[in-house]
Amino acid sequence: MRIVTLNTWKNEGQYERRLALMAKGLGALAPDIVCLQECFVAKGHDTAAYLAAALGLGLTAAPARRKLRQHLGETLPSASGLAILHRNAPLATGRLDLHSDPVDGQRIAQWADVAPGLRVLNLHLTHLGGPEAARLRASQLVQAMTECHRPGQDLLLAGDLNASGDAPELAPIAADLDPTAAATLQGERADRAPSPSRTLDHLALVQPKAWTITARFRALDQPDAEGWFPSDHAAVVADLARL
Repeated sequence: MRIVTLNTWKNEGQYERRLALMAKGLGALAPDIVCLQECFVAKGHDTAAYLAAALGLGLTAAPARRKLRQHLGETLPSASGLAILHRNAPLATGRLDLHSDPVDGQRIAQWADVAPGLRVLNLHLTHLGGPEAARLRASQLVQAMTECHRPGQDLLLAGDLNASGDAPELAPIAADLDPTAAATLQGERADRAPSPSRTLDHLALVQPKAWTITARFRALDQPDAEGWFPSDHAAVVADLARL
């Protein structure tokens, strides 16, 4: 089973161009599950639905963070939530409102039982900076893992955690992260890379009993012929197998 996580960067930058690049890059990976964050939804626009149709996958959407956003010169009511694309219909799905800060706004967790004994947890933790934000990320992570995990299931945690693997707030899953993971934060263009680039996007199989990760790598991290990236985050891919 191949699982991908990708922050789609809402409707920022060259949105239509990026949609096509995301669809092309994800299609080449032939994923079974795709966890998406910052999925833009507004009148006539739906990032997750577009990608699901392009990949021939089913869609379980969890809209969140509703607000007015500028898009192509219009002010539109919109959402920027989570979504899970799936080759086979999940056995069960759900969502959870996480602890949040009014300055940051709503944060949620989304989960799906994608196979017997395997639950995928899709997250996008707060992006705020400073010690209080780090404590909030720690609280969001523990809340999501505690309230979404069930005995007898392996838990695959996916998403933009807004923290590197050695950050204290990720201590509960540190042993399950890839110590060689490359940075996932990238610019809209190859010549506009952030400095320093950081590893914010992760896939972690937490204390597995029935499944194992056989490969884990970064993707959608190459620009097109004119230097544009699909998103300001690279994707992370994990291949899973039953033990």
